[in-house]
Parts: sequence; C-alpha cells; structure tokens
Amino acid sequence: VMFLFELFNDNIVTLNDLTRMTSIPIIGVIGRNYSGYNLLSDQSPKSAIYEGFRAIRSNLNFFNKSGDNINNKTYLVTSSVSGEGKTYISENLAIVFAKSGKRTLLVGGDLRRPKIYADFNLSNVAGISNYLEDKSTISEVINKSQIENLDILVSGPLPKNPSDALLSKKFSDLFNDLKKRYDIIILDTPPLGLVADALTLMKFSDFNIYVTRQNYTKKGLLSYVNEMYKKHRLGEIQMVLNDVKDGSGAYGYGYGYGYGSYGYGYGYSYNDSSKYFDK
Repeated sequence: VMFLFELFNDNIVTLNDLTRMTSIPIIGVIGRNYSGYNLLSDQSPKSAIYEGFRAIRSNLNFFNKSGDNINNKTYLVTSSVSGEGKTYISENLAIVFAKSGKRTLLVGGDLRRPKIYADFNLSNVAGISNYLEDKSTISEVINKSQIENLDILVSGPLPKNPSDALLSKKFSDLFNDLKKRYDIIILDTPPLGLVADALTLMKFSDFNIYVTRQNYTKKGLLSYVNEMYKKHRLGEIQMVLNDVKDGSGAYGYGYGYGYGSYGYGYGYSYNDSSKYFDK
C-alpha cells in the first residue's frame, strides 16, 4: 500500500523524497505551526517551532567556513513556487538571529508581491523602490521593529521594472552599505521557479536556503533547481522541509505573479494553520 501511495503521490512527503529528487543538502526541518501566530515573537520560546528555527540558526553558524566571522553574513531565502513558506522562514530566522544578540536586518527582496510589511504591522509606502528612485535615504526606509536588534527594510511600491531595479548599481551600493551596518541580513526573495529575481540577488548572499513544504511541493519542481545546482548556479545552498505534520513520518518510511496555482499570481488560501505559508 505504501509503495502504491508513493508511486502515485506527486508531492514531497519525507526527507527521503528530497534526497531522491535532488542532491542539495538539507539543513533543517520545521514542524507545522499550530499556534495561530505567524511570528516567533508571539510564541513561547520553548515551543517546538522555536527550537526548529534555533536549530537552523546553529546549523548556519556551523556551515560557515573555518576562520570565518559568523557576523556580517547574508542569508537568502527562496523556494520553487508560492505557498511553500519562504517568507515565513525568512521572518522567523531573522527573529532568532536578533534574539541571539545579532544586529539583524530583514529585507523584503520580493518587489513584485511583498508580504513582510503586513506581518510586522508596517506600511509599504516607503521601501527599497523609493530609495532606488532617489525619493528616500537609506535611513528613511529602514523600520525599527518591536523586536530588539531587528530592523525591517520593506520592498516599497512596485517599481516599473523590478528585475532591472535589482540589477542597478544603486541597489548594489545599497546592499554594500547595509552589510556594513548589520551583523546578519536575511533576504526574502520571489520563488526561483517563477522569476529570475532570486538568481540576481544571490550575488549578494553568502548562503542560500531553499524552502520546500511537506505535501505541497511537487516532486517535478525540484528537477529545475537540481539542474541549476549541478551547474553551480546556486552558490552555497541547502534545503529546509517546512510545515511538517506531527507523526507524518517526515524522516522517511521506517526510519499569477500574484503567482496563482503554480502560475503568475500567488493565489492559494488555506482554512487551517497552513494559511500562514501562503507567501
């Protein structure tokens, strides 16, 4: 029965599925969020979700090359399509780094369909796009969050051509400046399987995190990212399996741009706790 289930199931269910579909290493697993809160700052520090993000933070520190300063690091987060939880991972990874005493900046690198500002109760009126259009200074577009050591740089209003904006010298200068100001930068980007923005932004990152989601990410979607990994186009990258249900055997059997439905739209909604991953 399990063989037939696996034969006809097109979704990623276990870590074994990931290791069969791609040679990209796995850095961590995040369980399903039953709390009703999207941000770790609203949850108990003793929760399993909190511990999962602490484990990923520790693993990221471990993977820094010997002799490297663990400060002044930029971590980019992306996924295949909308709904896998890349923004959720970005936000909470930034929180656990900030809680550890690091000067942390969370950057909304998805200029097309931003989400971060809403989760932190901020306005998206001024952000990266305003700075690139010489309408604001860096200091004017960086927001202080209610979490100690954590600042937020939202994307701002949609620019005329997001891809070109990310390729500009002004954006490069912005990022070089930010790296001097912060110990840790977490960069949330659009899904890699839909637009090329994440690839453009990888030149600014030290380490990349690719988010997959249990019973959601299609196995076929990993073929594209695996080929890019083999061609050395994704830099230092590891995967996270997100939204893992308790008792689901995640570790293996026996051991619309709105992004739409995998299209150009982001159009998924959920009735249970999984609603927090529609971003």
